[in-house]
Amino acid sequence: MLRILIRHIEGHLGSLNITPLNPVYYQTVRWRRKPRWLPVAKSKMFRVPVKKKIPLEEQEELKRLFNNYRTEMKSIRAFFAEQIQDATSESALDAAEEYDEEYKKCIELNEKWNAEVKLLREETLAKEKEAEIEEILNSIEETRIKMQERQQYIENIVRLEKEKSKSYITAENIDEALDKALENPVDYNFAVDLKGNVYYGRNNKPPKVSSPPTDEVKEITAAAINT
Repeated sequence: MLRILIRHIEGHLGSLNITPLNPVYYQTVRWRRKPRWLPVAKSKMFRVPVKKKIPLEEQEELKRLFNNYRTEMKSIRAFFAEQIQDATSESALDAAEEYDEEYKKCIELNEKWNAEVKLLREETLAKEKEAEIEEILNSIEETRIKMQERQQYIENIVRLEKEKSKSYITAENIDEALDKALENPVDYNFAVDLKGNVYYGRNNKPPKVSSPPTDEVKEITAAAINT
């Protein structure tokens, strides 16, 4: 009714060249029942529904059809139960025996696979153990060689230091070392002339007749000039 009224108003406004506005927004919702928690409508609160009266002949016919349906369904269920019982009485034993045989075969196959895997695992573990032992022995041998080389190196250093210690100046031989140094003075001064002659010592004088410089003198002169 509301939809018809709105269409009538829109048609009237269109005939007057007036753009109709939608004054009412409506939305149709189909197949929706009232929620269970809402009470009965006031208009239906005191309404008593009228029970439909079924004729006696129709009622007898429905009862007869229902009895026939129940009897037929009972017969079908009994027939299926008998068929299943006959089928399972003989095949159940065969199925059980077949299942036992299949289970035994599976157990034997599983044990065979387990034995093969056990052998492979033992071989692998043995190889890994041998490799690990060999690696440990190699590591021990390398460590022993390194320790031996280090010990030899330390012994060489100690031996050299012992040999050097013979010339060390100690509190016992310091007087002897001082006397030896005073008796044998060392003069590190030297001079080189224009011809390359080398004169060692502070108080040395060049000879009157100079000889040509030797190769050793030339090397010393070149080293002195470069420094």
